[in-house]
Amino acid sequence: MGIRHIFVYGTLKRGMSNHERFCSDALTIEPAVTTGRLYHLPQGFPAMFDAPDGQVFGEVMTFPDIAKTLERLDRLEGYRPGDGRSHYIRIEKNTKILNGGKVVPAWVYIYPKDRLQPDFILVPSGCWGEFVFT
Repeated sequence: MGIRHIFVYGTLKRGMSNHERFCSDALTIEPAVTTGRLYHLPQGFPAMFDAPDGQVFGEVMTFPDIAKTLERLDRLEGYRPGDGRSHYIRIEKNTKILNGGKVVPAWVYIYPKDRLQPDFILVPSGCWGEFVFT
């Protein structure tokens, strides 16, 4: 498995509800940005859609055992490779680390494009934490 980074933008970020349970073993955590559109869902969590004309801010993390971490996160995010019923889909995206500007490939969990609903609220800033806590 060549990709060593995971980009998170919601409940897995530092200080958010799922960080300690799923990401406490992160070796590095760096602020980062990637392309996409971010929405707040009625259920109270975010969903990112892959799009070239927006920005999503989050964190890029590395872990001691990326395969083990991906297994944990796949279960959390409802991702089942090859199964069209997955809640989120895991894809590879280039992410830009904000401190220094280095671009790294990372795994990102996104919503399938056909799941965009009228009651999803666009997060114009691309930063879910700012949206939720302001």
